[in-house]
Amino acid sequence: MKLIKNIRIHNLKTWFSLIFVFVLLGCNSMPSKTDSLSVEKTVVINATADEVWDFAGGWTGLSVLAPETIKYILSNGNTVGSFREVNLRGGGIIYETMIDKDTTSYSYIITESPLPISNYKSTISVKNIGNGQSLFSWKSDFVAKGVSDEEAVKIFDGLYQGAIDILKSKYSYEK
Repeated sequence: MKLIKNIRIHNLKTWFSLIFVFVLLGCNSMPSKTDSLSVEKTVVINATADEVWDFAGGWTGLSVLAPETIKYILSNGNTVGSFREVNLRGGGIIYETMIDKDTTSYSYIITESPLPISNYKSTISVKNIGNGQSLFSWKSDFVAKGVSDEEAVKIFDGLYQGAIDILKSKYSYEK
């Protein structure tokens, strides 16, 4: 009888332990400082995707979209797995690797950077939407590191907005 009682108590303790573990796991899914942030800027351009891509879409053409930020870019190619060194005007180098590529889009990650972020992944794309127009998009996900989420978002929001403004100016887009 004592053995049966010990088994019941042991099973009860096991169940309580499991419930405790599940509660802890559930707490880990709550928002935290390590959650990914997102920034995306899009604009409809009065030009075809191919025209916009020829101007601003090359792997080493990123400096066209951010001339005030980027001094020059060095790269070892233009295919998935290629890397680029983005030399900043204010000093510092950002190292990036292309992880996906299509005719008018590519995705990349930052592998090393002086910027206050980590886990950065970004995509630049242009898609035809008809009537000689295209949709340009630059979006990213990342985690703030050493600064507030708002400060990290502000960096990329400003950079991407600058690219949008350059494209609007290039294609005589009314503001």
